Amino acid sequence: MFSFFKSKSNLTESEFAEKFFTELKRKVSGLELVSINGLEVTTKLKDSDNYHHFLDNSYAEYKNDPKDLKNVLEKYTFSAKDLFLPQEPLQKERIVPVIKDKRYLIESSKIIEDFENTHVYEKYNSELYIFYAEDKENTIGYFTKEEYSKLNSDIESIREIAIENLNSVVSKMERHGENGYFMLTAGGDYESSLILFDIWDKENFPVNGNLIIGIPARDVILVTGTNDKENIDRLKKSIREINETGDHIVSDKIFEFKNGQFELWE
Repeated sequence: MFSFFKSKSNLTESEFAEKFFTELKRKVSGLELVSINGLEVTTKLKDSDNYHHFLDNSYAEYKNDPKDLKNVLEKYTFSAKDLFLPQEPLQKERIVPVIKDKRYLIESSKIIEDFENTHVYEKYNSELYIFYAEDKENTIGYFTKEEYSKLNSDIESIREIAIENLNSVVSKMERHGENGYFMLTAGGDYESSLILFDIWDKENFPVNGNLIIGIPARDVILVTGTNDKENIDRLKKSIREINETGDHIVSDKIFEFKNGQFELWE
């Protein structure tokens, strides 16, 4: 019997997008396809506005392991179906901080009209931004300023709430590695946001020189020291490779911990 998931090992972007829509339609009754443009799928449900699904991350996951197509589509369509549920008020206890870089802001502004003025974020350093989102059961939802205005809270209060919530959302933090080169893990979704925690010192990360990190993807945070040439080379290589082939990319830069926060390492 023919299986929907049995396909050639390397689907094109459009072929992958078609399979994404077919699977999403199984989960959302009455869903209509408006268009497919590469990895952008536009759908419509009855008299609602169009919904835009951007498949860059899911396609990157698929390309890294084509045999996992079924699981990739299941995971991302399971999250996407939440877009079609009735919108509920934003809940403070679910707000989390998400680290993004300038590239994300630029690309999102090209895709989503007036993105910079409608979403809630603040500058962290010269390269990074803190976006605020709602950690939902199946997805992470970036909320708008319109939703945020109903909370009657300033951005400083939201930041404190988000970091406190992050403490309860992330799994147990664990440090891996040795000899001045470490990786920090915390469940797979919010590792990059750990730069906001008060954990960055030589006691937790015994490195040679000042602490420097790479956060190439949301689930990867690598740590070494400014005086450790061999490990710096390892760090640069990992950042480059993950930015080229990974998913949920965050940054291609290295950051040094100075004066209580991370700054671009020159």
